[in-house]
Amino acid sequence: MTQPSPSTDIRRDLVALLPRLRRFALTLTGSAVEADDLVREAAGRAIQKSHHWKGEGRLESWLFSMIRGTFVDEAKKRRRADIHAADDASPAENSRPSTALVCLPDGLASVFLLADVEGFAYAEAAAILGIQPDLFAARLCAARLSLATAAAQTSERRA
Repeated sequence: MTQPSPSTDIRRDLVALLPRLRRFALTLTGSAVEADDLVREAAGRAIQKSHHWKGEGRLESWLFSMIRGTFVDEAKKRRRADIHAADDASPAENSRPSTALVCLPDGLASVFLLADVEGFAYAEAAAILGIQPDLFAARLCAARLSLATAAAQTSERRA
């Protein structure tokens, strides 16, 4: 993405990033409906707070961080209100790779998506998630091992 000047409206660039933001939100929530709600909420916040983004760094990083922050805020609200909604019965996406990705243990799907799908550097992805780079690297290793194990088990079942 090109970096717009601070006075540029970020809406155009935000729209172009929506599919990537949705994939990231899906790794956090595990539900397509919740991911869409999360992206909608974070996009609204990003537009309202666009004056805070000074054009330094990548807009994508700021928006991915906004998604994570919104997810954490919403999780805190749900805990305080003690709301327990039923999980979606159907998988979030139809494709096997996205299903496998969403089925990773907590925290691993987002790490894998940011590094191996979105191509963020470890330090930048760790900053988006609010964790140390060494913890990010360890989680990425665990995510890759988990996916490799699942792929091997699937291959064995087919044989």
